[in-house]
Amino acid sequence: MGGAEATWTRETPWRQGHLLTPEAALAFGFSHQESPDLTCVVVISHDCDLANDALPIEPDVEVIVGRRVQKGDGNYYWAKAPRTLHIDTVHNSSGAVIELVATAKRVIPKKELASFTPDTSYALPGKSLSALRSWLSVRYNRTAFPDAFVNRLSQFKVDRRLAKIIEPVGNLLSAVYFDVDGGQEIDRSELSPYELKIVLLYPPGDDPEQAAYDVEKIEIAVTNLFEEKHFDHGTGKWNGIALKQCLSISEDDLTVSKAKLLTQWRLEYMTIKADQD
Repeated sequence: MGGAEATWTRETPWRQGHLLTPEAALAFGFSHQESPDLTCVVVISHDCDLANDALPIEPDVEVIVGRRVQKGDGNYYWAKAPRTLHIDTVHNSSGAVIELVATAKRVIPKKELASFTPDTSYALPGKSLSALRSWLSVRYNRTAFPDAFVNRLSQFKVDRRLAKIIEPVGNLLSAVYFDVDGGQEIDRSELSPYELKIVLLYPPGDDPEQAAYDVEKIEIAVTNLFEEKHFDHGTGKWNGIALKQCLSISEDDLTVSKAKLLTQWRLEYMTIKADQD
C-alpha cells in the first residue's frame, strides 16, 4: 500500500514479474481498457534496472497494463506470439491466468513508485517468469521468413489451421520451430516447393511419457494438415511447401547446437486479430 513520500534505494522490494496493488494501479491511473475490473499491472523492468538507485540514469520502471482472463489460450503461452502473452500465476493460493499485450507498456517514475509495495496476493512461478523474459526479448529479436513462404502458408490458410491445432493444447508446447530449406536462401520464384522441417519442443514435466504421448498427437495432426493442403496425391508431388519432417523433441533432448539451426515460428496474425477484437 502507499505511504508517506519514500526514497528509491537498491533495497527496493520491486522485482520483475511483481504486480501493482489495485490501490497503486488506481493511483497511477492504470486500467485495462476492455476489462477494468480485471486489471493486472505487471512490472517488466529487469531486476538490475530496478536496483539502480541512480535516478538520473535509470529514472523509471516499465510496466504492462494487463488483465486476468478466465482461460489461457495455448497460442499465447510460452512466448509463441510476440505481441500477446498468457502466463499462469497464483492469486490468493489459486491458479489464475494473466494476459499481457506488448503495446500496453507504460512507465512509472521510481520516485513515485517508491511509496508502494508489490501485491503479495500474486506470485509468478519460475516457468512463468522465464516465459515473460523470453517474450519481452522476442519483441525485438525474431527472424522473419521469406514473404513467398509466408504467402504459401496463408494461401490455403495453413497458418490459421496450424494455430487452431495448437490452440487447445498449446500449453504443452514451449516452442514451434521451422527449418526452411536448411537455413539457405533459395530462389523459389518458379514455385518449386520450400522444404520444411517442423520441430515441436515440449517440457517433459512430471510425467515425460505422457507428455511425449500428448505431443505426438499434435505431431500427427500437423503432418496431416500439410499433406491435406500441400500434397497432391494424384501426382505424388508437394505444392508450394514440402513437409520433409515433423517431429517432437523434449527440452531435455534438444541441444544448444541444434537449437541454433532452427527458427521459431510465432503467431503474428493471431496477435493482430486480437487487437482487432
